[in-house]
This record gives sequence, C-alpha cells and structure tokens, in this order.
Amino acid sequence: MIAAQFDDVLRDQYGGCLPYSHKLFKNFSEGLCAVRVGNKWGYIDKTGKFAIEAKYDNAGTFSEGLGCVRSGLKCGYVDKTGKLVLPLQYEAYAHSNNARSDNPDWDFTAGLIEKLGFSDGLAVARRDGKEGYIDHSGKFVIEPTFASASPFEDGVARVETGDMQYHPGSTFIDKTGKPIIKTEERCLDFSDKVFLATNGKYDSTRKMYFLNSKGERITKEEFVDARIFSEGLAAVATKWADGPMGSQDTKYGYIDATGAFIIPQEFQISGNNLAGNFHSGRAIVSKTELDVMGNYHTSHGIIDDKGNWVLKPKYNHIAAYCDGLARAFSDNETVYLDMKGNEAVKTNSPWGNSFSEGLAAIMAR
Repeated sequence: MIAAQFDDVLRDQYGGCLPYSHKLFKNFSEGLCAVRVGNKWGYIDKTGKFAIEAKYDNAGTFSEGLGCVRSGLKCGYVDKTGKLVLPLQYEAYAHSNNARSDNPDWDFTAGLIEKLGFSDGLAVARRDGKEGYIDHSGKFVIEPTFASASPFEDGVARVETGDMQYHPGSTFIDKTGKPIIKTEERCLDFSDKVFLATNGKYDSTRKMYFLNSKGERITKEEFVDARIFSEGLAAVATKWADGPMGSQDTKYGYIDATGAFIIPQEFQISGNNLAGNFHSGRAIVSKTELDVMGNYHTSHGIIDDKGNWVLKPKYNHIAAYCDGLARAFSDNETVYLDMKGNEAVKTNSPWGNSFSEGLAAIMAR
C-alpha cells in the first residue's frame, strides 16, 4: 500500500502493547503515522504522502487530535495540519538525552515520547525535572511534582513520588491529582480500576492480590504471581513449579473479579508478556522446554477466553491481537495470524509491527 521509503517508524517492541499502559500499539492513529526520513520525523497519511513535514527530532502518535513532537530537548504538540498549537516549551522525557545518538538508527528516543500523548483529556509533561499533567490549553492542571508519571486510563494514573524510603509499589491518582491508592499500599499496576498489589516480598513468601479503588481486597485469595485484569480476566498462579525448570514451568490460569477460576492453571506465560493479557478474546501463552544441553526453548500459542486452544505453541513470538491480526515471527519472517490462528498475511520481511487502522509497517530486506 505504501512502498518502503522511510528510515524508521515507532517499533512494536512490546508484543502489540505499550509499555507504560495497557493500550494496544499503534503506528497509524487518527489517520496519521509518524515516520523518519534521514534524522527528522514527520507524519504521513494513508496514501504515504506527508501531511506534516519531517522536521522534528521525534514525533509520537496522534491522540485527541494532537501529536507530541520534540525539537532538541523541548516538546510541544501539533494538530493535523502541522500547526504547533502548544509550543515547544515542555522538557523532553527524562531519559531522552541519554538515549540520543548521532546515528539515527541507534537513537532510542523514538519510543520515549509515546507516554506524552493525551488520554482522558490530559497529557504527561515535564518542567524543572518533574512531571505533571497538562490539559489541551497547555496549562498544568496537576502540577509537576512527581519523579515520573504515566498516562491516565479510566480516570486513574500511576505516578512515582520519589520518596527516599523505597516501597514496592506506586501511587495512583485521580484527575484532580489526589491519591486514591498510596505507595505504602504496595500496588504495582491497575486496569479497569482493579489494582494489583503485593506483600512487598521478593522471595518464596511473595504474595499478590487485587484491590478496589478503596484499597479493599476484591478477593480473599493470594497468588505467587498475577497479572492485571483484561476483558474481565486476570492471569494468576497459586504456586511455583517444582520441576527441573523451576519457575519456568509455573502454570497460570485466569480468574474473574470474584476470584473464581474461569480458565484452569494449565498454561505458561513467558516473562512479563503483556500479550498474556486478553485482547479481542485471545491471549498469548507459551510452552518452555529444556533440551539435553540445558538450554531453554520457548514457543508461543493462542487460547480463547474459555481456555481452549486456538493455536498450540509453535512460534518463537506472537504479539497481542491488533485490528484482528496478531504478529508472529517464523523462520526469520514476519507473518500475521487471523483469529483462528491461521497465517493470513505473509510478508517476506524480517520485522513488522502490529496492525493499526488497517496497515502494518514492515521492514524491507
């Protein structure tokens, strides 16, 4: 649809999800996609024509009608005509300077700007080394007092206060900036206003559980490992495996908000795989095997929300479903699986991103 002519796009490094929230990965958003030519970024439309000139050091996806752009170490926001509606006055994300490189192919700031997009009417912004939230007028409505902040989702955002005394967990605020979950409650993550919390241990005594927005446990059960809720289900494990692979062989099942197991503990989830959460009624699970040389080999498959196999493990990687297709890697080729697990699209490309708005960026060989 659009020929290989661009030097870079934001790359899907997290399996169809964004690392700072639980939203799906997007290249095209609101009809535009940020691309790099040489060492400058701009936006193309779905015909491949530039809608906004490539003149910025970085550019993020569009959200709520605005795209975050960076020049040097200052960020601002453009509209779809390219007009700079919020000037370049906000500090770039904390790690931008360390991630920059004179070689644009090794400039890892491309993904760092993504968390500065608008959500729930607010966007993360930095001033004097601290992060807060601005509205569409560019005014700070939650003052920049946090060591770091994450985008709002369903009226809740995770922030780090930078307290000297370390607590395992984050503070969660509402849109007025008021804490609804404090750091000492040891909440690690959230989705659908259900918070995933821990007892703060990192050994065999670690337990995880779920809280509501009042800090009350929604279930009595505790788990040795757990993930956030997605589409009404959360992956949990009640015990670590004792076999030769140790925790690699731990089995996960999925509970509902009452704590009842809807899917039994029969599946592995590879690492912190965000694709293990449900999207479009599908979750990516894995199988790890130990060969005679003592090496681990992990393959991935797909289950539905009843725990039935859609595709038994066979691919080295499968991303979360986006636009009804899931990216997979097979024999140094990117393929896309349909909802039945069949290879619907083959690319002859070593790398491809997840689909967004009907298109997927792929790398030419």
